[in-house]
Amino acid sequence: MKMKRIIRIIICAVAILFSTASSAQNTNDSFSTQKSDTNHLPAKKNIVIPKRRGADTTKAHLTRIPVHQTTAQAKDSIAETHHIAVQKPDSVENRSDSSLVAKVQAVNPDNFVINKLLLNNKFINIKDKPVYFIEQPHPRSGKEFLFYTLCTVLLILGLFKTFFPAYFQNLFRVYFNTSLRQTQLADQLEQAKFPSFIMNIFFAITAGIYIWLLFNYFHPPRFISSKLLLPFCILSVAALYFIKFCLIKFMGWMSDIQETTNNYIFAIFLVNKITGIILVPIIILLAFLNPGWLPDVINISYMVLGLFFLSRYVKSYGAIERKIPLNAFHFVIYIAGAEIIPLFILYKVAIDYLV
Repeated sequence: MKMKRIIRIIICAVAILFSTASSAQNTNDSFSTQKSDTNHLPAKKNIVIPKRRGADTTKAHLTRIPVHQTTAQAKDSIAETHHIAVQKPDSVENRSDSSLVAKVQAVNPDNFVINKLLLNNKFINIKDKPVYFIEQPHPRSGKEFLFYTLCTVLLILGLFKTFFPAYFQNLFRVYFNTSLRQTQLADQLEQAKFPSFIMNIFFAITAGIYIWLLFNYFHPPRFISSKLLLPFCILSVAALYFIKFCLIKFMGWMSDIQETTNNYIFAIFLVNKITGIILVPIIILLAFLNPGWLPDVINISYMVLGLFFLSRYVKSYGAIERKIPLNAFHFVIYIAGAEIIPLFILYKVAIDYLV
């Protein structure tokens, strides 16, 4: 039994010795591997560091630097790339070739690829002689005058709507509602003298611009300037309605029908104020629209203005008939003789002698 114990003790001691030796060997191996891994490369990988090529030297870099070639060498290289046989029949052609190459070299003397592209480009002509063009004065034919005139018209309308909003709203309410024509709103419109005067001037301005644009389209002015014709048209419209206002007032005073004539004047100038507002988009279209669309716009404007003038005479006839027994035929004759025929006469005189 003792021998067995002794043998077991010896075997355990030998096993312990062998285990400590093997652990010491492994520790030594791990230290050696850590010391050799100085470049911090991942373990268990075969890393091959490429060698420097022999061509990657200072000498090779020097050989890459482009060498400035002479004019003759540049010409030969360009001829080789294009397969052009350089002929020298005389000194003049040689001089032109050399000047051509000199021009190309002057653009970029170091890069012959760009020179080749410049010679082949059809949009950059460097082969022929330069051509000089003398600048001519460009005549201005803009619409600045008309633009600022229409801006002034819009400014007047905007200021009026800002300072007299109630008058602006009542104007449309009285025109489109027949029951309100003889009520308190109509009386308010008649009593507001200053806004009514401004809207009458606004109608004269817009109607004058409309007539001026029609003159420029159908009968361009020959005797006077186009810019001078515009104030003449505006003043003519204002003068015609002022004379008409004075004549109707005088007729009412002479016939002792002042209330009837006042209603007639109110109906006429009410429609004129609405017409002046409607003319604003029409004159803007006539001023800046494509010329191919102008005939259609002019025809539409004729229709719109015809409806407004027809409504004006219908309203005025209703205002007169309630006070004076009046025949419709006599009223039509009055309109044709007092308003339509004089307008045609003035148009004919303006075409023949003024424009």
